[in-house]
Amino acid sequence: MSSIANQPNDGSEAVSSMENLLDHEYDGIREYDNPVPGWWHLLFWGSVVFGALYYFFFTFSPVSWTVQDRWERAQAAAYQRVFGELGELKPDAQTMQELMHNPQMMAVAKGMFATNCAQCHAKDGGGINGVNLTDNSYKNVRKLDDIITVLNKGANNGAMPAWETRMSQNERILLAAYAASLRGSVPAAPKAPEGTEIPPWPEFVPAAKKE
Repeated sequence: MSSIANQPNDGSEAVSSMENLLDHEYDGIREYDNPVPGWWHLLFWGSVVFGALYYFFFTFSPVSWTVQDRWERAQAAAYQRVFGELGELKPDAQTMQELMHNPQMMAVAKGMFATNCAQCHAKDGGGINGVNLTDNSYKNVRKLDDIITVLNKGANNGAMPAWETRMSQNERILLAAYAASLRGSVPAAPKAPEGTEIPPWPEFVPAAKKE
């Protein structure tokens, strides 16, 4: 046998192990005080530093971006593609009716309405501070394309803001068509009618049939 194997155990290792035991005990079992690995500390402090840099970059940096920014850019690109296919729209009733009967255009307009108009007219057009767009009564509209004029110039001494300088002509016409399409729908909490009841919108006749 080697000389090392024959050396007596003085119990120092056992004493050292006992010193590393934690004070609490459960069912005769005591926990060993094993030190936290160094990489845990690195991960923790790295997360703290990253979090601080992330916060200050996205809160105060002029070159940062947000999810909202990316969404707006994506939305603008989508609108540009859609409107590029349409060309320049005419601000008249025929154009509005053609848009009202185009499901793809109305789907785009629905998103625009939710972003720009829902805070006053409600997402379903039932009205909050703004008028109910689903009934047959209107304050400043007597015919279909009057909605474009209201969008352009505003109404009610500024209660309805003018959008002429805030949106392109195509966007305004598309929004006007969507607002007109809400007439006759059933909102969740409709506001009481305001203004004067007007006749139904003219029957839609596609431009090809008119020719």
